Amino acid sequence: MGPIDKFHEKLKLHNFKYDAAQEQAVQLIQNLYDELLSTPQVKPRWWHKIIKKDRRTVRGLYFWGGVGRGKTFLMDCFFEVLPFKNKRRIHFHRFMIDIHEQLRALPKTPNPLPIVAKLISKEVRVLCLDEFHVHDITDAMLLTGLFKSLFEYGVTLFATSNVKINELYKNGLQRNLFLPTIDYLNINTKEFELCSNEDFRLLQLEKSGTYHINVDAINQMTEYFNSLAPNNSSTIDSITINHRAMTIKSIANDVVWFDFKIICMQAHAAPDYLEIAQMFHTVFISDVPILTESEDDAAKRFIHLIDALYDHKVKLVMSASVLPFELYTGKRLKFAFERTVSRLTEMASKKYLALPHIIYN
Repeated sequence: MGPIDKFHEKLKLHNFKYDAAQEQAVQLIQNLYDELLSTPQVKPRWWHKIIKKDRRTVRGLYFWGGVGRGKTFLMDCFFEVLPFKNKRRIHFHRFMIDIHEQLRALPKTPNPLPIVAKLISKEVRVLCLDEFHVHDITDAMLLTGLFKSLFEYGVTLFATSNVKINELYKNGLQRNLFLPTIDYLNINTKEFELCSNEDFRLLQLEKSGTYHINVDAINQMTEYFNSLAPNNSSTIDSITINHRAMTIKSIANDVVWFDFKIICMQAHAAPDYLEIAQMFHTVFISDVPILTESEDDAAKRFIHLIDALYDHKVKLVMSASVLPFELYTGKRLKFAFERTVSRLTEMASKKYLALPHIIYN
């Protein structure tokens, strides 16, 4: 089964709406898939560094467009059917964290980026980066050297983003030093704008609701999670947040599901919630209880969590035993929690749900 067949299978399975712009995009994905399968991979050799030939990088894709246009869905259709193991699909923010960690782990060297790129290329032929963005000058400088080497080592890139290639890191500090990265992307990927008039994520959120208090809440959330994130990696039971494992109920790419007692009743801090808000565009939280004054620590964490999700415009789907204004019955955090209630209300609005996920560096 190729990407086109997978695309139509998923449309039917999840009752997704057909869109002509996506049909154009999936044909580009099919073309890339066919070319990858017909082009043998050439493993990096030491002489490639010198002569820079005898290997061919298959030109990848760069899909961009507004939130909810189906970019991630299309990437997943492609990634699922690739019939080889040397592929990687990762959120861009997580990818950059990994790059920084690899650089710190290397012995001091004047030019470490080709080393990191070579290590990646040994394991990855196709790199899928979701939510590609550049706001930080450090990342901007790293990407130029990293992408230069990745493409030289034959890695094919498939990226999704909210902005076109030529507008990446727009108005950023010393942007002139980032311009080679833009050139590498234009040369090594085919750019395509998904300009659908529909926001499929918003339609699904409006249909399913974001705040559940009835007895069937978990079943409703499960059904919605599976429709929003068809590639449910149910075997994964934890994620790493700031170098510590955090238990999860479920995860699928850029969507994650936590139980309240894990995310707010254990010793997590504001930086952990900020990291979660950077990594995921949608967060599920189940079984939020009534919080009395004896649960003020959990209430404080919940306040910090909602602040982080709100500031990053993360979509929140949650279940609770009562309505938002009834969640906290204590006195000490009354005024702080009133802001949280206000934000929970706003986060369920159509205006908020239509906003793009904001990622800061």
